[in-house]
Amino acid sequence: MTPRMDNAARQDDPERELLRGLRVLLVEDDPVARCAAAGILSRHVGTLWEAADGDEGLQLFRRHQPDLVISDIVMPHRDGLSLAREIKAQSPATPIVIITSHSDSGALLDAIEIGIDRYVLKPLKASALLEAMATCARAARLESEHRLATTVFHASSEAIMITDAENRIVDVNPAFTRITGFSRGEVLGRNPRILQSGIQSEHFYREMWAAINQYGHWRGEIWNRRRNGELYPEWLAVDRVLSPEGAVLNYVAMWSDISERKEAEARIHYLAHYDALTDLPNRVLFNDRFTQALIHARRYDQSVALMFVDLDRFKVVNDTLGHRVGDELLKQVAERLRRCVREEDTVSRQGGDEFVVLLANLDMSADAAVVSDKILEALAEPMYFEGHELSVTCSIGIACYPSDGADPDTLMKNADLAMYRAKSVGRNNYQFFSPELEQGALTRLTLENAMRRALDRDEFELHYLPQVDNPSGRLLSLEALIRWQHPERGLLLPSQFIPLAEESGLVLPISLWVLRRVARQLADWRRQNLTLVPVAINLCEAQLRQPDFAEALGRILSEEGVEGRWIELEFTEGALMHDTERNLRVLSALKRLGVGITLDDFGVGYSNLNVLRRLPVDTLKIDRSLVTDVTRNEDDAVIVDAIISMAQSMNLKVVAEGVETADQAGFFKARACAEIQGHFFSKAIGAVEVAAMLGHAPAAASTSSPA
Repeated sequence: MTPRMDNAARQDDPERELLRGLRVLLVEDDPVARCAAAGILSRHVGTLWEAADGDEGLQLFRRHQPDLVISDIVMPHRDGLSLAREIKAQSPATPIVIITSHSDSGALLDAIEIGIDRYVLKPLKASALLEAMATCARAARLESEHRLATTVFHASSEAIMITDAENRIVDVNPAFTRITGFSRGEVLGRNPRILQSGIQSEHFYREMWAAINQYGHWRGEIWNRRRNGELYPEWLAVDRVLSPEGAVLNYVAMWSDISERKEAEARIHYLAHYDALTDLPNRVLFNDRFTQALIHARRYDQSVALMFVDLDRFKVVNDTLGHRVGDELLKQVAERLRRCVREEDTVSRQGGDEFVVLLANLDMSADAAVVSDKILEALAEPMYFEGHELSVTCSIGIACYPSDGADPDTLMKNADLAMYRAKSVGRNNYQFFSPELEQGALTRLTLENAMRRALDRDEFELHYLPQVDNPSGRLLSLEALIRWQHPERGLLLPSQFIPLAEESGLVLPISLWVLRRVARQLADWRRQNLTLVPVAINLCEAQLRQPDFAEALGRILSEEGVEGRWIELEFTEGALMHDTERNLRVLSALKRLGVGITLDDFGVGYSNLNVLRRLPVDTLKIDRSLVTDVTRNEDDAVIVDAIISMAQSMNLKVVAEGVETADQAGFFKARACAEIQGHFFSKAIGAVEVAAMLGHAPAAASTSSPA
C-alpha cells in the first residue's frame, strides 16, 4: 500500500520538476519495505529500478547508471555500505541515500567516510525521503553546473578574466594566457589596465564603465596590448555580477582575438579596391575618387584632368616573351606613372594595358600637358627584366573638367576618344579632346553599324588585281580586293573600313565572306571553261587565332567544289612573326588543304629568319614602300637585292607589289624577279574583265589544267 503524502511532503512546483526528471535505483531486501518505498518513489520520479540485494543493485547500477541510489544498509551477501563503496569508486558524483532502522554511530561514520550523501530512518516517511532526495538532486545539479562552468572556463577558446568589485583580477583561464602572453600568476591581484593599448582615450573608458554600471554589460571592439608589446584587436564583452542584495561581486570579461578576421577584412577591402598586379586603385576606387574630385572642383571652381594612357603594341611583348614578362612590364609602368604625379592625384589600372590618371585641383587644363610630357619621357627609358631590355611607348588622351564634360561618364568617353586619336596619328604622343573627335566617333559608330548590315544586304564586292609575268604581261595570278558599295557614301576602298572592321571584330565574318566569294567565283569561271589561275586573299592575324579556321576553309572549298591549289592566303610579316608555334600549326593545317601561303609586306618589319625558315611559306611579297623608291634610293635597292637573293636561296617565289613605272619593272626584270603586281600593268578590275583575260590566256599560263 502506498503511503499517503501529508501536506509537508507536498513539494512546490520547481522541486517536483527536479524529482520528476530523476532516474532512481532502489535497493532493499525487505519486500514490504521495498514495496512501501517504491510506492512513494513511483509517484514522483521519472524512472525507478528495484533490486532485492546489493549484488543485484550493483549490476543494475552498472547497466543503467542512475542519477540517484537509495539503499538499505543491512542486506545479505553485499550490504548497503559495501554497495555504496563500489558505486562511489565508479562514480563519485552519484548521490546515495541510506535508509536504515539502526542508529549505530559506527555505521554512520563508515557511511560518512564512504561519501554517503544522506540517510533516512525507518519507518519511512514520504516527506523525509523526498526531502533527502531533493537535497541530493540540488547538490548534484549544482556540482554538475560547477563542473560544466569549470570545463567551459578552462576549455574556452575565448579569454576569460574575472575581477572583484574593486576591479582586481581574481582569475583567468588558459585562453587568456594564450592570447595575451601573461601567465595567471603574473596578473592575479592586478588591475586590467596592464592590457591597455593606449589607442582608446580616457573618454572611451569612461563611457564603457558608465554603460556597465547602468545596464550591467558592455559589448564592443577594442585594441589591447600583449605581454610582448604587440597591439591586437579583440571583441570584448564585460558583464557585472551582483549579489541578491544588489552589491557588486565580480566583473567578468570575455574576449576573442580578431586579428585574423581584421586581416581578412582588410584583404577583402584591398581586393575590392586595388589591382592585385600593380597595387594601383581599380575601377571601383578610381570612380569614387573621380566623383569626389569633381565635387571639390565644382565647389572651388577648379579644373580636373582625366588622362587615358594606353601602351602601344603591348600585345607584342605578351606574344613574344610571355605573360610573365608582360606582367612585370605592367608593374614597372605602374611605378613610373606613380612617380609622374602628385600625391593627391590618382593612377589607376583599368585592365590589360590601360591606365587612367586623375589630376585633381588644377588651376588650368594645360597642366595636364606637363604631366603627359613627364609620362612619355619616363616610359621612354628602357626597362629590364630577367635579361630582357624592354622598351614601351604609350598613347595618351586627355579630357578636362569643365570644358570637356561635367560628369565622369562624359569625361571618360572623351578621354578615350582623344587616346584613339593619339594612336591614329602615330602613337607615342598625347592629344586633348576636341568636339571634332566626338563627331568622328559618331561617324565610326554609324559606319560600324552599317557594316554589320552590309553582309546581309550583299553590299560588298570583289575586284581583282592581276599579277603578271615581267615583261610579257602574261597573267599568273590574281589578288582579290574587297570593295564596299555603301548605299550613301558610294564605293569605299579597304583603307576606309577594314581598320574599323578589325577593331570591331567584323573582319572575321568579312574574311569568311571573301573566301567563299572567291571560291564561288573560281567555280563559276571553271564552268565557263576558262583557264584558271590562283587567287590570293589577304587575311589578318585575327584569322590565324581562330582554332577552326583551316576547318572552315576546307568546308568552303568542299561546298563550292574548288581545289585548295587555286587559293593563296596572304599574311603580313608582323602577323606571322608572333606566336610562332600557333602559326606553325595553323599554316600546316592550311597547307594540307593545298593552298599557297604568301608573306606580304616583306622587308619593313623585323623578321626572324630562323622563324621564317620553319614556316611553310611559298611566296615573299616585297613591300611597296621599298618598290616605290627602288630606282632612286640606293639603300632600298640594296634591301630588295638582299630579299631576292635570300628568297632564291630558300626556294621561295618573289613578287614585287606596287610596280607603277617602266623603270621599276626594268629593275626587277634585271634581278630575275619575273612576277610583278601594280598599276604599271593593270589596276584592279571586276570579275567580267578578269573572265575576258582568262579567256585569252594561253594554256601555259595555268600551273595546272582546269579542274
